[in-house]
Amino acid sequence: MGGVIETTLAFATSFILRVTLMVTRKLPFSKFIVLLSLTTLSANALAETQQEIEARIRALDAELYQLRQQLQQVENPADASLDVPFELLPEEAAREDLSERRQLEQESSRNPFSITTHHTNYLFPVSYNSNQNRESFRNISEDAPANSAELKFQFSAKVNLVEELFGDYGDVYFGYTQRSWWQAYNTDASSPFRETNYEPEVFIDFDNAWGALGWVNTRNRISLNHQSNGRSSPLSRSWNRVYLESTFQSGDWAFTLAPHWRIPESDSEDDNPDIERFMGYGDVRLAKRLNNNHEVSGQLRGNPSAGNMGTQIDYSWPAFNSLRAHVQYYYGYGESMIDYDHRVHRLSIGFSLNPLFSATGLNR
Repeated sequence: MGGVIETTLAFATSFILRVTLMVTRKLPFSKFIVLLSLTTLSANALAETQQEIEARIRALDAELYQLRQQLQQVENPADASLDVPFELLPEEAAREDLSERRQLEQESSRNPFSITTHHTNYLFPVSYNSNQNRESFRNISEDAPANSAELKFQFSAKVNLVEELFGDYGDVYFGYTQRSWWQAYNTDASSPFRETNYEPEVFIDFDNAWGALGWVNTRNRISLNHQSNGRSSPLSRSWNRVYLESTFQSGDWAFTLAPHWRIPESDSEDDNPDIERFMGYGDVRLAKRLNNNHEVSGQLRGNPSAGNMGTQIDYSWPAFNSLRAHVQYYYGYGESMIDYDHRVHRLSIGFSLNPLFSATGLNR
């Protein structure tokens, strides 16, 4: 048995030497070493899957966080003795939120049946509008006028279509948002849906980490968006837009700028030719995360030159399980397609699911 092993080893050694001599005759010795090194590095790179690389990044992030805690203890021993919690710098906190969101999106995209939240999902059982659009409601029901109190809800989700379209950047999604105003308590009119807006869109998200003056540009989005209420004339309202959305975050503050361009329609097909006079050319939002995961945000849209503006203020806080108590106030034009040119004065109270400052949040 020992003789067989010795013979095998001698043959293997002789074969390796012959291959080495053949290669070194063709290449200088230094190039041969470089070739072997590149081959080894390629093998190692191929051995590391995307999941392994992401796991290493998370481990390094955790180690960096611990080192910063230790540094804070060294620089501020008084705070360390009082067990003062370690706080990230605003720019670092923004990048941490971006990393968390990116990780969740990547995990979801690996499941072909995965659907994630898009805009905020909410249900407001009490939604009171002191200036209801009664004229448009007459085309829905002649039995009774519109009630000031109704039920308002929004469902919004998205699914990943293509990941990293342009190298390491550019995730393509299909998103769908449905927002409804339901005359649930208007039994005299058979409780009809007063208005429903349907909003499918295809968009590309570019995650970013560019920062300046303490603010981080965490995401840029390009979207082809359709919005309509699915009605026939004279209640039909619709438009198609291309919008650009940029989100900037600094710690517990977030700022979103979303200008849009309306795709032109022929006069014969345009149900609302003056919609930009009331809805304007984009949305602006400022949000703040407060203690204990409370959130407040303000959104502004409209056309300042025409004097037509719409303002929305949201405040939410943890209630129980994954539900958040939510209060929303809207004043002005553009709350819905049917009310784009009608001034609304609405207060809504209910619940929402996904907070703004979450892995899938910071969407309008």
